Amino acid sequence: MDLLWSTLLELLTPAGGWRASLVLRIILSTALLFGYVILLAQTFGARTFATFTSYEFLTNVAAGSLVASAILGRSVVESSLSLLVLVLVLLQAGVSAWSARSQRARRAFDNEPAVLVKRGQWQDATLRRTRVSRAMVEQAMRAAGVLELDQVRFAVLESGGEISVVTH
Repeated sequence: MDLLWSTLLELLTPAGGWRASLVLRIILSTALLFGYVILLAQTFGARTFATFTSYEFLTNVAAGSLVASAILGRSVVESSLSLLVLVLVLLQAGVSAWSARSQRARRAFDNEPAVLVKRGQWQDATLRRTRVSRAMVEQAMRAAGVLELDQVRFAVLESGGEISVVTH
């Protein structure tokens, strides 16, 4: 049991021990990564992360990258990994809570829905801005059982990247 406990402590303690500078570096680098992914989502639009919310994407990719770095023995120490993932989860929870209470936060962190078809008419400027092709909208129309454009009241690119079709 002592061997198990000492091995566990060795795994969870970074070389040189826990220092305030190490904890601060982990928190700041995680926050920078978090901001970078949000910037990417805002810059490149909702279709970039079509099956993930920005936060799910961030948590999954960052955690995978951190685990890979730890496994390969790169700069991230195994014990730092748990703190990094914890900071990511706390940032995600904080941003979600803030977005739920603040319109300004929602605009900063979430993609706004975009109307691609309005009352049977293509919204070409919105299609170009969101980089969604007519073929993508037509695919969503077929999935909704709609065959003609004039049957569409609205086709909306949702904040998560999906296209919703509302008929008359």
